Amino acid sequence: MEYMEATKTVIITGGNSGLGFECAKTIAKANQGWHIVLACRNAEKGIQATKVTTEETGNKNVSFLKLDLASLASVRNFVAEFQSKHLPPLQGLVCNAGITSGESIEYTKDGFELTFGVNHLGHFLLTNLLLPHFAEPARVVVVSSNTHNPDIREGKLVGQAMYLGAERLAHPDSEYKLKSGPKYTTSKLCNLLFAYELDRILQKENKKITVNSFDPGACPGTNLAGENNIRKTIMDSWFGKSLLKIMGVVASTPEKSGEAMARLLLDSRLENVSGKYFQIYEDIASSKDSYNKTFAKELWEDSIKLTNYQNS
Repeated sequence: MEYMEATKTVIITGGNSGLGFECAKTIAKANQGWHIVLACRNAEKGIQATKVTTEETGNKNVSFLKLDLASLASVRNFVAEFQSKHLPPLQGLVCNAGITSGESIEYTKDGFELTFGVNHLGHFLLTNLLLPHFAEPARVVVVSSNTHNPDIREGKLVGQAMYLGAERLAHPDSEYKLKSGPKYTTSKLCNLLFAYELDRILQKENKKITVNSFDPGACPGTNLAGENNIRKTIMDSWFGKSLLKIMGVVASTPEKSGEAMARLLLDSRLENVSGKYFQIYEDIASSKDSYNKTFAKELWEDSIKLTNYQNS
């Protein structure tokens, strides 16, 4: 297949592995004129992923730019470097990168609790800094997780999400130190609050930029288990996959969910669909708290202060 010249650009955070990597390959294979930027923390892995994507798809419209979402300075440097590259117009952003952290409190380079800082604040600043550079029509995809919902099996298994204010999430005090599971699920709730509020803001401004959220399901084989090799081995095994099915958890694969995530950028039928939450291919409802406009507005305003966005 002869690939067409790139006419538009999509940025995928965490595009060097797992869902982001599979999403990038799907977009490259689709031959819709996208230039794909893999935004990754690890330069060696990012460069290798770029090479593999090009080799496997035959599409040379793939590049790497360094981005560490645990550093607001890195986010700002990324946007400045992206502007300097003079790539085709930006029409897609996939906020995919995400981490889990251990029981102990870890912090970003700016002093924020690590899970909240990376999963929410880093993407919040990145998206807002990139918005002036979007060419309409454009699409934004924010990866969340059904673990954010305490009323369903996934939310009960991982740990109940608890939104108690952005400041307390960023700087947990001695009375409010979430364990590993709730830290992650709460960050995924924040992803939805952010996406819905961004959609409302863009609609008020009559922007032709859609914003949708995405739950990939439980995907054994991704790097979300972090450095816990025992947990990752169990999740990747036949036993782990069977256990998920027995528990009623929606399971998938990185390949399937990566393709489904890419669909939110590629499918012409979704051109005007915005403010939705997709679990793989299905449009579903998210949790009650995720639709709380008071939470969303507070999170937005406090995130502006925490990231010093107004002075960017």
